[in-house]
Amino acid sequence: MRVTLAICCYNAEETIERTLLSARQLDWDDLEILVCDDVSTDRSAAIVQSVSQQDPRVRLVRHDTNKGNAGARNTLAREATGEILAFLDSDDENAPERLRVQVAKLLAAEERHTAPISVYCRRRVISNGKTRSLSAMGSAQPVGGDAVALHLLCDDPLPGDGRVGTCTMLTRVSTLRKFAFDENFRRAVDREWAIRFALEGGLIVGCEESLVTQHLSLTDAKRARQNDARRQVVQKFRSYLQGKRSYLYALTIHRPGRMYTKGHRLLFKPAIALLSCFRKRA
Repeated sequence: MRVTLAICCYNAEETIERTLLSARQLDWDDLEILVCDDVSTDRSAAIVQSVSQQDPRVRLVRHDTNKGNAGARNTLAREATGEILAFLDSDDENAPERLRVQVAKLLAAEERHTAPISVYCRRRVISNGKTRSLSAMGSAQPVGGDAVALHLLCDDPLPGDGRVGTCTMLTRVSTLRKFAFDENFRRAVDREWAIRFALEGGLIVGCEESLVTQHLSLTDAKRARQNDARRQVVQKFRSYLQGKRSYLYALTIHRPGRMYTKGHRLLFKPAIALLSCFRKRA
């Protein structure tokens, strides 16, 4: 069975070679390593092209215009020759056994469920000199529907909690072609996709094994933009949330990025408590 490891790349000349080395060391026989360069202005594409001359499993596709992560991921799904696809970011690394573990998890879940499956794994995150481990959503049990949507939109409890970062995601190419990424989003792309996937009948399954190392650089400005993007996701699902009497609650939780100081948290705490009571009476 052929698997495509799909890498979005934009101005990653300092890291893409390390990421490709990680990809080439994966323990999988029939492997395609597909890189989409999203109009980089540095040497990223040239580095990928050079590696592809050494390793025929590596293939480069290039955009004519910058489309962001969502557009690059859609291109990768269209271009993939594998039956299954796993994503990886251009500054991250795989464990050699990643595909073997996640493909086995996917096939086992497909034997038990008829719904489309997306598999995530635990990841090691290195950020600002600190290392932490983030579990994958669905590790305790497969999850979908309202449980996933309300967890991501309203922070409602979910068995096992866990994250849905696309850099740890593996699923069938046919699933990605059916559930395309929303190119209106430049950030929070993984969150929007997981909500829509779950609400349309998909199941999310997680691996306990740590199979991806994510190198993350977060500034206050980036955090603010992420929070604004999450608010945009809430606004997209406004009708759904209104049906759950949860739209104002979700907007209040995901307030604008500039309003995440300690003072603002204290200011919003009573409003969140009041709106929470309103939800419970629904």
